[in-house]
Amino acid sequence: DRMISELTQEAWVEIVDDDCIVTNRDETIAFDLNTCKDEDLDFEAPFELTLRNDITATAADNVVEVHQLVVSFDIDFAVQNTTKVSFSTGCQSTPTHWKQAVLWFDVIHNCPVLNRQKGDVMRGIFKMKRNAENHRAVDMAVVWETGRNSEGSWKRTMDGSIKRSLIA
Repeated sequence: DRMISELTQEAWVEIVDDDCIVTNRDETIAFDLNTCKDEDLDFEAPFELTLRNDITATAADNVVEVHQLVVSFDIDFAVQNTTKVSFSTGCQSTPTHWKQAVLWFDVIHNCPVLNRQKGDVMRGIFKMKRNAENHRAVDMAVVWETGRNSEGSWKRTMDGSIKRSLIA
């Protein structure tokens, strides 16, 4: 337990292979770099993730455990009268030096499970805030739940939260 706790206290920065991603990508928030301010970078936004169609679930149960949330960004440098430059730090793209931020779930005690056959989704709120004590760090928090729509109402199957810091 102690080892898992220490490994999951902070966000990791690493290159994650797209073959390891089990859900769709979700654009959580968009900024216009020409108009956004520093304080805009402290935000909270909803997200919803579903299993990718090309992922094979465990045959017996038709389920997939989600061990990590992977955070990346896409960016457009668009200035009037210049050629727009765009790139992505997502797993589906050629890796950049920014890599991805990886937020580990507690894989022993509370790891989200999605059942493809039952149409499970994972949804929640992603919060990011600049760290008050270290200007090179950001704090991220995720409140999540898994479940499905059943007969017109939401049926929750699991829930939890994670808090991680990323120090650049």
